[in-house]
Amino acid sequence: MKNSILKYTFVSIAALFISSCSDDDTTLDTTKPEINLISPKDDAHFHLGDDVLIEAILKDETELSTVKVEIHSASDGHQHKTADVNWEYDAEIAIPAGTKEYTLSHKVTIPAEGIKDGHYHLGLFLIDKAGNQTQTFIEIDVVDENHEH
Repeated sequence: MKNSILKYTFVSIAALFISSCSDDDTTLDTTKPEINLISPKDDAHFHLGDDVLIEAILKDETELSTVKVEIHSASDGHQHKTADVNWEYDAEIAIPAGTKEYTLSHKVTIPAEGIKDGHYHLGLFLIDKAGNQTQTFIEIDVVDENHEH
């Protein structure tokens, strides 16, 4: 009987100790990070073979994680026989641990040939350490200067 009382007392004290060590001060991060796209501007024009410099200020109140850059066709079906395919670009960039504000400077080279000219969406997807995500899109035009309409 004495052993039962000791076991019960030990278990009760252990449970009390474990529950008192919980961290009640932490709050769940549900705030989306912020993207301030500096360049290029919406409806910017580029030629085949040009470099696109993507610059943005990325912020989060806690910690940033990754940013994804995506470019894909926004075409309405208009096709040129001289071009092969719609151009697509994807890159994921890891942001250093502990970073709350990050200046993105990312260069993308548009292929010089073999792609369709036209309208493209350029998007940034920003994810913070808690998994919150925000995105922004603009439209850019890729023009084949040797092709006339």
